[in-house]
Amino acid sequence: MRVVIVGGGIAAVYLANTLKKKDSSLEVMILSDEKFPPYDRIHLCRLVDDDNLNDEIALYLDPTVNLELNQKIDRVDKKAKRVFSSTSMFSYDKLIIATGSLPISLFNIDNITNAAVFRSADDCQIIKQADSTSNFVMIGSGPISLELLETLNSVENVKKITLIVRGEHLYDKNLSSDSIKTIEKCYTSGGKIEISYNDEIVDTTIENEKITLLKTKKLSFKNPFLLFGTGIKPNIESFKDTFKCNKGILTNDYMQTDDESVYAVGECAEVQSNNFVAGHVKDCTLQADCAISHILGSKLQEFKREVSIDMLKVGEFDLVDVNSPNFAQGFEKIVIASKKDNRIDEYFLNNDKLTRFIGINSNVDVGYIQKLMETQEEVDINYLYQNRLIGERGRLVCSCEHTYQQDIVDIVAQSGVSSFSELSGFSQAGRVCGRCKVMVQDIIKDSQGLIDKSIVRKTPDDIKREKEIETVRRRIEKFNSINPRNELSVENLDAAMDSLDIAKSEVNSWISMVTANMQLHPSFEQVVEGALCNLNKVPIIWLELADCSGNSEAFIKSTNPAIEDLIFDYISLDYHELLMSASGDRSETILEDIINTQKGEYILIVEGAIPMAMDGKFLRIGPKGETGIALLQKCAKDAALVIAVGSCALDGGIVAAEPNPTGAVGVSEALNRDDIINLPGCPTNPTNIVGTLLSYVMFEELPALDKFNRPLWAYEGRVHDNCERRGHYELGEFVQEWGDDGAKKGYCLFEMGCKGPYANVNCPTMKFNGGTSWPVQAGHGCMGCTELGFVDKFANERKYEDEEKK
Repeated sequence: MRVVIVGGGIAAVYLANTLKKKDSSLEVMILSDEKFPPYDRIHLCRLVDDDNLNDEIALYLDPTVNLELNQKIDRVDKKAKRVFSSTSMFSYDKLIIATGSLPISLFNIDNITNAAVFRSADDCQIIKQADSTSNFVMIGSGPISLELLETLNSVENVKKITLIVRGEHLYDKNLSSDSIKTIEKCYTSGGKIEISYNDEIVDTTIENEKITLLKTKKLSFKNPFLLFGTGIKPNIESFKDTFKCNKGILTNDYMQTDDESVYAVGECAEVQSNNFVAGHVKDCTLQADCAISHILGSKLQEFKREVSIDMLKVGEFDLVDVNSPNFAQGFEKIVIASKKDNRIDEYFLNNDKLTRFIGINSNVDVGYIQKLMETQEEVDINYLYQNRLIGERGRLVCSCEHTYQQDIVDIVAQSGVSSFSELSGFSQAGRVCGRCKVMVQDIIKDSQGLIDKSIVRKTPDDIKREKEIETVRRRIEKFNSINPRNELSVENLDAAMDSLDIAKSEVNSWISMVTANMQLHPSFEQVVEGALCNLNKVPIIWLELADCSGNSEAFIKSTNPAIEDLIFDYISLDYHELLMSASGDRSETILEDIINTQKGEYILIVEGAIPMAMDGKFLRIGPKGETGIALLQKCAKDAALVIAVGSCALDGGIVAAEPNPTGAVGVSEALNRDDIINLPGCPTNPTNIVGTLLSYVMFEELPALDKFNRPLWAYEGRVHDNCERRGHYELGEFVQEWGDDGAKKGYCLFEMGCKGPYANVNCPTMKFNGGTSWPVQAGHGCMGCTELGFVDKFANERKYEDEEKK
């Protein structure tokens, strides 16, 4: 498929890069009307005193994207699927219009030599050629005007600059007077810049294509150089006769125009459902994602406005503007200012909910502010004040990746990154929309002195791993602050080990084994041990329903206690019908206490199937004769996590075998929930249970799961692929009957009904009884007990024949 993008700005580049990232087979072309490769317009001011366009403000573009410059598209043939410039024709399968916007001037300045707008690289060239003796007059007070004002202020040959402001504000009309004065002081303190508020142009005299006299309400200028920064409008003139347009090209919520093969994105588009025209980079990239999802037929994404973040760094002040789609007039404002730190934080609230934040030299965590707006939580004013200095990562640099200044400084110092290209392995800051690329480059450059030439440079994986480990440490410290319900503590773990005659080296070996099987790097072993020592801080309810207690018995052997015995003796098994000493009413009291007092904190482990026939009356438990399903629903309601252990808990297992008279089902089906974590097996390897619990303690989230909600680290590998008898299978060496020579030589058991090729679990590598053996090693084929319907499907000694393929 050929996708043609018309436009050369941030939106066009983001579209092209994202399309190629999602589908490298696409043919993607950008048609730009400029003579320069795509660049970041936000930092155009750098071109006023620097010609190095490519190194400074050029946007990264996938090298496989075909870029055509100097191609101003003036006609679209929708029927033939072609676009035309004055010199060329281009065909497309899908067309995306991303032409952005055009600057507004208060009168026609074409062919006027001492007037310009500020929107392109060509505009910068006009400004650079201006007579330095002229009085520069700027109209407008928006972000780009303020940034250009700072640039001109630093140009030595420019002697005088006057900013004409129609109102009484700088940057935004909703800023407080204190913020405006702070910004104004940064500009006017050097004496070169003057600001005239409540002023506007009233007359101009133009002679020989030059403004010779400019009059405002308050001032008069002879032979000025006039710069407009008064606003923008959608760049849609070439498409008005071809597509339905209003302020912009009208689109649906997938950014599709009235032609199904044509999309419009960014400042040139107008979403018809709410007449919204994008004004922020975040809006443009969101719209691009919607169009891409529709073009590729992937998970469809309708455009919905999100919280946007704008940043402005000028001279002595940094400004960050976090804006919610819910922001509207009629707000209440809270201003927290510090003259000492020259810092002002402005919070805009509607109905006690934060809808906008503008900070000048602020140290507030912008990520937290964004979350407040997204969740629409009611704001505690005292909390805002108490946390005004919590940000320790410096100013936000990349809002797309939520990367702060200190994050980049740390990467440079730790890994020796010396250029923007080297940073890509560690962070995508500056590469998503490209807007902050220049700031990222500046931070890298300014941080070079922090690099210790003698340090061993760290790879991106090293740094990522260190961050993960630190997160785990903080998570474990959190559990340390919780008083365990049982009497065991971290200190008496050694004593428990001594009582079971388990050496520390044996524990270390076990920890190494679990770490490896959880597919974690060896450097995680220390935090795995820390998490292990804190398992008793997590209250656990273990229910046995319709089962044989096989999973419980798997780790309560009477002789030669393994490490798992210690673990399950050590964790806080507050309620387990088989293992706990309490019984009768006292045991039920313990259960009710956990459910009622530790809501959202306890983990529920369920062993066994749930009979559903006759309203669940096939299984009754406890002195009150409560049905299994009622007990399960009661315990699962407020559990932080529900784990179904064993094959019966997966789908009913042997209890649900045909004809299933009790109507037995698994935990997920009984609760009608899709968030149950399944650890099937008959029985489940105790290490897989411990690993899942450790994952929760360490990461406060579960590992990656397969389509049956089984942890991939334990259930991704196929038994057949990891079996020690696999070599015999490849050589065609099979056991033909029990006790034959092949059986004695350890040949493959496939002909005897081994279901290893159809089962996924880590039995061959993890084994049972402290890594002693597993069924196939002992001479019996795998029965596929970790798979759905294994009893009726696999639990026999015959070769499996797929009924669906017959």
